[in-house]
Formats: sequence, structure tokens, C-alpha cells
Amino acid sequence: MCWLFNRILSGGKIPKAWKVSVITPIHKKGDKCLVENYRPVCNISSLSKVFEKCIITSLKKFFDFDSLMGKHQHAYRSHSSTTTACLTFQDFISTNLDINNKVPAYSTDLSAAFDILRPNILVGNLIDLKVPKPLINTIYDFLNNRLSYVKVGNEVSFVKQVPYGCVQGSVLGPFLFNIYMRKLPEIIGEVCPDALVLAYADDAYIALPTNQETFNHNKQLLEETFAHHIKWLESIGMVCNPTKTDFLVFGCPGLPCSMIINGETIRSKDTMKVLGLTFSKNLKWGNHVETVIKKANSITYSLRMLNQVLPRSLHRQVIHAHLVSKLTYVSPVWAGCLTQRETKRIDVLIFKVLRTHCFDFSRQLTNSELCTKSRMRSFVSLRIISDAIMLQGLCKNPTNSDLTIRLIQQSYFLPRSTERILFFDSSNKRIGKSSFINRCKSISELIPFLWSELSTETFKRRIKEVVPFYVRAN
Repeated sequence: MCWLFNRILSGGKIPKAWKVSVITPIHKKGDKCLVENYRPVCNISSLSKVFEKCIITSLKKFFDFDSLMGKHQHAYRSHSSTTTACLTFQDFISTNLDINNKVPAYSTDLSAAFDILRPNILVGNLIDLKVPKPLINTIYDFLNNRLSYVKVGNEVSFVKQVPYGCVQGSVLGPFLFNIYMRKLPEIIGEVCPDALVLAYADDAYIALPTNQETFNHNKQLLEETFAHHIKWLESIGMVCNPTKTDFLVFGCPGLPCSMIINGETIRSKDTMKVLGLTFSKNLKWGNHVETVIKKANSITYSLRMLNQVLPRSLHRQVIHAHLVSKLTYVSPVWAGCLTQRETKRIDVLIFKVLRTHCFDFSRQLTNSELCTKSRMRSFVSLRIISDAIMLQGLCKNPTNSDLTIRLIQQSYFLPRSTERILFFDSSNKRIGKSSFINRCKSISELIPFLWSELSTETFKRRIKEVVPFYVRAN
């Protein structure tokens, strides 16, 4: 394999057998009779995937992730996730609302972004980065002259050549897409250098802080930025999905405003979806809690039916996979900012499922006994653990520059114990206190052991050992 991979890299030619993809359509949403509602996931050669990983390793030898993808990109990179992206967005908004700024923001979503990537434009980015020529040739050949066919059940389509696009299901594809979109901050900065630019794969979020005196001017500047953004996307072959374009003015409780793009009026909304989280204009989370509870309630009947046929350990796994995952998605951003009533609503839902799991239909067990017997946690217990793991991750792997800078500004080492990190809250207002960075002080106080020198796996194990299964909502 080593000999084969080196021959491919030196010659810049991928074996033809590796360039044949079996496309399996995966339904995303909407009408199952419409082909656009399916994601074309490709099954490709396992050996090709190993080779693709080698290409990524080769690129990492020459460049770091910030050079290849840009600091704004949180997808497909180590120690970054939807959580770090949402934390960065939350911290930027709350910091500006704290000083009485308003923050107009818009989001874009690209239609079939991976499928219309242009290899020649990607090569231009690789040349700008001064990637070695043999590696560029290999990547270019990997994307070109690919063949694919669709398989649904026992039915197989004819084989067709794919003229452009990036293989969904490949190891290298997401990595190349990030390089393809790496110039987004530069494009936004040409019109609006003070804007926050945040991206997760093909989702982008742009926000511009402004005070009351400059609000109209900066809103117009954001309109120009949006128009410039769309023009750039069109120039690289991308298509913006207008139905998923949102505009919102954070910190503006009055009448809704709007911005005009290419003659079309986009009105501001009260909420904005950011990677599955419902951000409201005042950074409160009532709308998101309603969404989470609605999703969780939709599966409680299925959990009750499965409870009659599954072993306890397997039923517990199903609860974690389909209920707890929904209730704790990106929880460091929002779970610590809820009112006591909102927290109790989520806990009530969890205890309802636990009573079913424990067959406690006569309600003889207390909430604490339910958690202990089922070996599953209350919402507050889950929140404490996820907050602590996120804090330790940010301190241990400071790869996100915006969050790292803010964290350093609000932390210090205790002089007599170099392993102890202390934090303070720099926010004077309730809005800013909802930011994860400003909650680090209260989060660290709940960790009863020295943790700065621990590995991530060791920390996760110990924090789960010391946090009780049941913690009451305060």
C-alpha cells in the first residue's frame, strides 16, 4: 500500500476503479417523491479512503488548519464543532448587547454545495497556498472524470460521468470544500472589516455590531456586504438557498426592520436558526426550549412501546440516542441560561420517560430514586457535565482564537497552586452573563478536583464520577 500510494502521489493519477461511486440517496426532509429532498451519499473504495487520509496528512505537514480553511470555519477540524461555532456567535452577540450595541446579522445556506464544487477553482486556491504541484495534480485527478451510478434496493441505474462536484461520503471531500470556501472572511472584509464571519461547512453567519447613531448606516453596509457575498458565491458556482436566508437584529425590541438585496425585501425575524439552535433577538431561550420539548415529545410514544420488548440496557441506549441527544444538543450554549421554570419543564419530560423505563406507573419512586435506579441523569446533571467538559476542552485545546482570547482575558492561575485555574465574570449585565465565557467562573466552581493537567478522557471519566445522577433545578 505504501508503494502504491507513493506511485500515485508522484504520478498524480488516481486508479480508475477508485473513481467509481455507488450513490445511495438518503432522505433529508419533505416529500419523498422529490429527488431534491435526498442527499446523494457515495459508497467508494475503502482503499481510496485510506489514501485520502494520507493526502490530508500530507497537507497538514505543510499548513495548519487556519491557513488551509480559515479561522472562521468550525466544520471538519479537530476540537471544533457546532458547539464552538455557536459559543463564538453567542459570545459576540452578548458582548455587544452588554454595551448597548445592536447587532444586525444574516445567515446563508447553500443549495447542494458539495455537488457543484468546481475543481479548477479549487486548484486556484491550492496554488495560492503554494501546495506542492504533485499533490495538486493528485487532488485535481481525484475530482475529475469520476463515474457514478445510483442503487436503490435491487434497482441500479446506468453509469454516468460526473463533470464536477465533490464526493459526499469521501474522507477528502469535506476537507477540500473548506479550502474551496476559505476566502469568505476576505470577501466580507472588503466591504465590512468589522463584521463577525462564522461558518460551519456550507452554512455562514455574518454579524455587524452598531450603536444607535450608526444603525441605519451599518444596516446599509450589511446590505452591501450581503450583495457582495452573493455575487462572490455565484462567481465560484455556489447557489444560495433563499428560503433559508434569515435576517435578524439582536437587541432591537421595537418594530421589525428589513434590508433590500437585489430589489427583494428581506424582513427581520424574531428568531434565527444557528446550526439547529433557535437564537432570539434578546438572547433568551424560551423559543428553543419549546422546539426541543416538541421534538422530544414526538418520540416518547415510541420509547414507551419499545419499553415492552427491549432489554433494560438496550432501552437505555435508545433513550440516550434519541431523547437525551436532542435535549442536550449544544447545551453549553443555552442550558445554563434557562429560567427555573424552563429547566423544570425539560426535567419533567426526562422523568416521564424514566418512569416508563423503570415501570414506575404508580409514581412510587422519587425523582432522585428514578435517576439512581435507571442510571440516567437529570437535565441539570447533564448540563453540569457538558459545561465542564466544554470548559476543559477549551483550556486544553485552545484552537478557536476568538473563544481562547476571551477565555484568557477572564482567567488566571492561583499563585500557590499552578494547577488551579480561576475565572471571573467581566459582564455587568444579565445579557452578558448568559454567555458561556462569563459563566466559566460558576462552571469551574462546580468541579471539585484539580483538572488543568488531566487528559480529556480522564477528565470526562472523573467528572461523571463526582456529579450525582440527580441534581435539583435551582
